[in-house]
Amino acid sequence: MGISSGHILAIDWASDELPTLPSVAHQLFAVLSDDMGKISDLADIISKDPTLSIRVLRVANSIFYSSGIEVTSIKHATVILGINEITKIALSAIMAERFLTVSNEVRPYAASLWRHLLATAVIAQDLAPFGEDDPDLYTLGLLHDIGWLVLMTQAPRVMMKLVEEEDVTRQEAERLWGVDHQLWGAKLLEKWRLPEPFQIAALRHHDPFIEIGPPDYLIRLSLADHLAHHLGAAVINKPEKEIDIKILERLAIDDNAFQEMKRDIVGRSDRFKSLWRTLSL
Repeated sequence: MGISSGHILAIDWASDELPTLPSVAHQLFAVLSDDMGKISDLADIISKDPTLSIRVLRVANSIFYSSGIEVTSIKHATVILGINEITKIALSAIMAERFLTVSNEVRPYAASLWRHLLATAVIAQDLAPFGEDDPDLYTLGLLHDIGWLVLMTQAPRVMMKLVEEEDVTRQEAERLWGVDHQLWGAKLLEKWRLPEPFQIAALRHHDPFIEIGPPDYLIRLSLADHLAHHLGAAVINKPEKEIDIKILERLAIDDNAFQEMKRDIVGRSDRFKSLWRTLSL
């Protein structure tokens, strides 16, 4: 049984053990927000980190991005796939490495979290309206559940106990153990000095209509989060509530279209798994 009732577990926000965002990631976020970004600038940022370069090239040559052309350099990859796509691959590679640094006892949960974030990011990107990419739904998806990583680094045993709770939903398990991964994610992203949409996505992705007039990107991200769970890419193996019908209504998706979306996501599961494996090598 949980340790609290109505109280949130205290987090030491000054702790050196809190997850950090490498400086190279901040540089990559700057590239994404720069309409005048140059291939040479991006290649220079990535090439300074040999391990990151290898990961990016491995993904660029994977079946997920199968272009039929062997990509031999970061600059070549950027020409083939574009600045934004290579930037997103690089950010994904950085996050994948970050999830390998947690303690051994929670590493399986960190791996599950990573799969969920990556699946949500890819699905969210597919939900972006054509010609609109501000804020970028892929990067929002990549960070929306980062609050779980706060729990894994600050209170790994609480994470383990929460997962062990039986016959409860994810929401009930969090209440039992004084956990609020949405609030913690928003606080961490604020600490990382990322723009407001990242903080809003972290804070409201499970309940976008808790405030009046939620932004479109939050609605799409909430749908992507739900579809990632349907795919089987869940942070913890506990049931989630049904999708809020207002999300589908806001996006003009009827039930037939929604069921087709779910079938399509499952049909692409092998491609998702390939991407997870490639980024995690």
